[in-house]
Amino acid sequence: MAKKILIVDDEVEIVGIMKFRLNSWGFEAISAQSGAEALEILKTVKPDLLILDVMMPGMSGFDVLKNIKARDDLKNIPVIMVSVASSRAEIERGIKTGAAFYFTKPYDATELLAKIKSILGESK
Repeated sequence: MAKKILIVDDEVEIVGIMKFRLNSWGFEAISAQSGAEALEILKTVKPDLLILDVMMPGMSGFDVLKNIKARDDLKNIPVIMVSVASSRAEIERGIKTGAAFYFTKPYDATELLAKIKSILGESK
């Protein structure tokens, strides 16, 4: 059974590209275009991993991550943050808040796949 990955990003093109890549790599990709939509999806779907944008309107990726890590039913889901926000302070904030890894955009697709496999315990 394919591992399920939830992509949370407000940019439709990025979501489309990432879904295409994840599906072609053998994962089941689902998506949300806002933090609120992601939290709604997480009420019924428990993905194996989240790929979370930081800068989104309304609720930031940091806010979504805090919400996830505060919930017993979600806190063990690994989260990879992906953002154009690339300052050391923002990267450290993501890791301290509970992200498993933080990629800056543009990211290298091969590195993302390797990190996903590593986090999910799959061979390279």
